[in-house]
Amino acid sequence: MKHITLDCYGASQYSLNDLTTVYQILNYVGYKFGLVPIAPPHIIPYYYGRVKKDSGISAYVLLKGGHVTIHTFPFRECYFVDVFSTTDFDEKQIYDYFMETLPFDEKASNFEIINRDERTFHKNPYDTDCDFGPHLMCEIDANKEITMDYMYDFLENLVVDINMDPIIRSVVNKDRTNNPNYISGIIIIAQSHIALHYDIKNKKIFADLFSCAPFNYDEVDSKLSELGNLKSNVLVPRGTKHIYRVKSVITEDELKASTLWQTNIGIDK
Repeated sequence: MKHITLDCYGASQYSLNDLTTVYQILNYVGYKFGLVPIAPPHIIPYYYGRVKKDSGISAYVLLKGGHVTIHTFPFRECYFVDVFSTTDFDEKQIYDYFMETLPFDEKASNFEIINRDERTFHKNPYDTDCDFGPHLMCEIDANKEITMDYMYDFLENLVVDINMDPIIRSVVNKDRTNNPNYISGIIIIAQSHIALHYDIKNKKIFADLFSCAPFNYDEVDSKLSELGNLKSNVLVPRGTKHIYRVKSVITEDELKASTLWQTNIGIDK
């Protein structure tokens, strides 16, 4: 199972704030690269958080045993992409696709390919002063029956237990076949996400926790252990040296005066 992460800097502020553009990208990515969506894309505008400069769009599409997510930060001119799928795909073609549809500065951006079939335990150093956020990727051998109701309740409780800030309720779905292979669930937290994909036949869970803020890894590991035995547990920093890669960090007064911000919150100049 392949998982790519793309941390893009130097993108167009207005493109990153365009709901239609983001929706069309998600709607097309499955068709173009042979991935298998199990539901339409979901778009979540986020313009009401405590940190105004972190406003933007969170969007996702659930795949058969995977997902594609996009989190945009128009004021910071950056966005973050994850593609995780049981279906093989050409990572270079996806990279080129995002470069074409949401152009970014290649020299300032990060592109990683993770083989989720490799079982390893490793936590890479994460610098809270300059990295964007931590990303935890786990494989779990389930020790109980995982139903859609159970996954929904688990995600709803998890964000409370680890003190995350959810901006939607959990969404759980399964592939639409007579003998479904996967149950998948996701919850969007403030400009990031938590996703679970349960392989029904092999009783394995692939967990994906991407956060734009630090969290207690040991506490998360403890909660995930409730699902079964951890067989792989990898932590990677996203947006390494984020604070230095952001091209335009604007002040609160500049933010409130901007046309883009006024359009989003519906006020006049």
